[in-house]
Amino acid sequence: MSGLRLAYAPADRLPPAGAGEALLGVIGYGGLPDGMAPSVLPRADIPLEPLGGPALEAWYAPGPVEYGEAEGIRYALNGGALFGMVRVDAEAPEAAAQGAYRRIVELARALGYPTLVRMWNYLPDINREQFGLERYRRFCVGRYQAFAEMGFALGEDLPAASAIGSGREDLWVVFLAGKGGAIQIENPRQLSAYRYPPAYGPRSPSFSRAMVFGRTLFISGTASIVGHETVHPGDLLGQCRTTLANLAAILERAGADGPARLGEAAAWKVYLRHPGDYAAVRDFLADALHPASPVLYLAGDICRGDLLAEIEGVVRLA
Repeated sequence: MSGLRLAYAPADRLPPAGAGEALLGVIGYGGLPDGMAPSVLPRADIPLEPLGGPALEAWYAPGPVEYGEAEGIRYALNGGALFGMVRVDAEAPEAAAQGAYRRIVELARALGYPTLVRMWNYLPDINREQFGLERYRRFCVGRYQAFAEMGFALGEDLPAASAIGSGREDLWVVFLAGKGGAIQIENPRQLSAYRYPPAYGPRSPSFSRAMVFGRTLFISGTASIVGHETVHPGDLLGQCRTTLANLAAILERAGADGPARLGEAAAWKVYLRHPGDYAAVRDFLADALHPASPVLYLAGDICRGDLLAEIEGVVRLA
């Protein structure tokens, strides 16, 4: 499926659809525009603070699009891609992740879209310790259990993903699935997340570094990690440089240009632990990313307490 398109816009209006496109879903950060139809359109208001610019993301695909809702999951499909989202209580992260992922996989398979391509997870208090274990690590236990129950194979069919700390009490999971196969991409500079040692929790994070779906590359949340260890703790720009090197390695593995040459073919999302770091990171990335590549900056906690920034991307491949 090569026609997926991500667009960013101010929070008060949707970006326009292109010729032959239909809206798959909308995510607002701090609010959503009024009057969106139909009532079952997948839409989420994620409690992350937008920094210095657009606060709305919209997903488009070649139409027509069919909308639906099942088991609390709002979804849209167009014959090639399935886009959806679910919101669940996150007091117990293991149960929340396991239940949400099981429902998503069951729905995707029932609708004929068995390939999970990309998952976005927004978990409140992601770094807080709960009964002796960090909440993100509890989330990873539940996610792993769901994948194991549904027959997923580590290293073969895990989707790209990110997990960001957000406010409020609920876990949001946004997902993209497809009918055809997708190609899993790993980063030669990093140990695959699903092979992390036990020091990172009872179950390793179950995601791939990137997935190629059709002619689109979905890059997972990427940070200043080499091997399996955080590098440059406390050094904001040092972490940004390492993150860019990791992105470049993923792009090279996928046969794409580097971040500075992608132009409008790439859209980036940057998460910052400290909102006050926005100006420094924006100025740094202005020289590292192509000026035609849209970038959305959000304040949110990263899945490790010593990480200050994380970058994810969606890239149209030649």
